[in-house]
Amino acid sequence: CIAASVVGVGTLGRHLRPALDDPGTLPFIALHSPWDDPDQDAPWPRIAWLMSFPNSGTSFTMRMVGRVTGLTAATNYGKECVEKSGNNIPLFEDSPGGPFILSPDDREVPDRYVMTKTHCGGRCQSCGPSKYIETPESFLDACLTGGHYTSKITAEGTKKQGEFVNSKYDKKLVQRAIHLIRDPFDNLVSRFHLEQHEKKKQNRTSWLESYPNTAEGFQTWCGSLDAHSLKDETKTDLLDKKVKSLFKKVPCHGDFYRYTQWHNLALKVVHDLDLPTLVVHYENYERNYEGAVNSILDFLQIGRKNALPEFIAGKRYKNIYFTDEQRLAALELIRYLADEETWSLLERYDDSLAEASG
Repeated sequence: CIAASVVGVGTLGRHLRPALDDPGTLPFIALHSPWDDPDQDAPWPRIAWLMSFPNSGTSFTMRMVGRVTGLTAATNYGKECVEKSGNNIPLFEDSPGGPFILSPDDREVPDRYVMTKTHCGGRCQSCGPSKYIETPESFLDACLTGGHYTSKITAEGTKKQGEFVNSKYDKKLVQRAIHLIRDPFDNLVSRFHLEQHEKKKQNRTSWLESYPNTAEGFQTWCGSLDAHSLKDETKTDLLDKKVKSLFKKVPCHGDFYRYTQWHNLALKVVHDLDLPTLVVHYENYERNYEGAVNSILDFLQIGRKNALPEFIAGKRYKNIYFTDEQRLAALELIRYLADEETWSLLERYDDSLAEASG
């Protein structure tokens, strides 16, 4: 049995709110975050979302917490957590639509908060604005939506994996959130690398030859995505003239739009649900790994059992895969699209501000 590191939410929040001179090395409680869970009488365990735009460091965060605590997390996405019989195990018996236990065969469920993966909505990579522009309502719906395998009973009376179906759970089950953020340039290049990884598994040699793992390959890939959505972007009334003008200067501009919209809506959703929210920048792991992990475990009220796995910082791609002009144009697009609170969380990635202040 692992003793929980139970820290009062009020104490935790006040401790983690950043000071004005905070260099940004540690996670912190979001600006408008409440002190208490929305339903203080909710039964245990409770869901704490791990909200992330894809390729923000989600997998590392899930693995790291699992390794240091010896406990399981959960996920909206049943294909990630199939048990030995080929089925999914819901976290709650009375919520068959999820979320689902990530490691049902070999790890116990935390007594307090269960970190639960959700990517929410507005993240399709090769679609146009008619598909990726979300409302707060549709985004929340996607945050609660995933899928799972149904069960079939064989003639021998054993369970067998059935078809995969979409599913959804009640928003009232969610009591906290961790909002994970990564440098937008690194985030987008990481999505390119994931696409490469998938194409290698599929032995798509012609695709890999067209889009090699280089700055030039990335730029070509961005050009193909931009061309694919050009017709939709030109005709739509969902984008204003300013955005359309900025798009012309930014490679993979659709992904920069999706990235910024995603963080706008994530903040909106946690605010509307009144969720205590911990903001974690992926770069916190590099700057203060021990402190970042402790902040996450304190927020989840989970004790630490094992040593930290090694964290190997990846490359920074903004100066390799983007020209100076493209970086400035992309940051201008992000600033224009970002809500005030969103920009306060992203402005650390604007090197021009640091250069000006220096």
